[in-house]
Amino acid sequence: MDVIITKSQYQKIVFNLLDVLYGPKLTHEKEADRIKILSNEGEHIFTVYTVGGKGDGCKQDMFVNSETGEEIDNFIPKVATRKKLFSRTVLSYVNEKTNLNIDCIEFWYEKGPSHDKRYNFSVKKNKKIKRTTN
Repeated sequence: MDVIITKSQYQKIVFNLLDVLYGPKLTHEKEADRIKILSNEGEHIFTVYTVGGKGDGCKQDMFVNSETGEEIDNFIPKVATRKKLFSRTVLSYVNEKTNLNIDCIEFWYEKGPSHDKRYNFSVKKNKKIKRTTN
């Protein structure tokens, strides 16, 4: 028997998971070239780069901290977190909770012998993107 989940159902599931992991209220602290996204308990969970270290065409590029990525991977299969829908949903969640307008997401994942691959996604372009180093 196949179970079909709609995009809105998927979004609700991911939003609920993120609420359980990080609290229903996220806050942020602005610094010179980045914004720290903090959980309900004040834990630093995401970093938004506003100047250097952004992907091509990104105004605000959100980096998922390694501990945050590991926590999410404990609940959602890694193969699911490397998809456009998951990226779009996480960005929607953070934008909704913080009133920021983040347009890209980046996180590390283990792949191959070097174990240091990156996943970058631009919501605006709706595609994976290349990262520039400034």
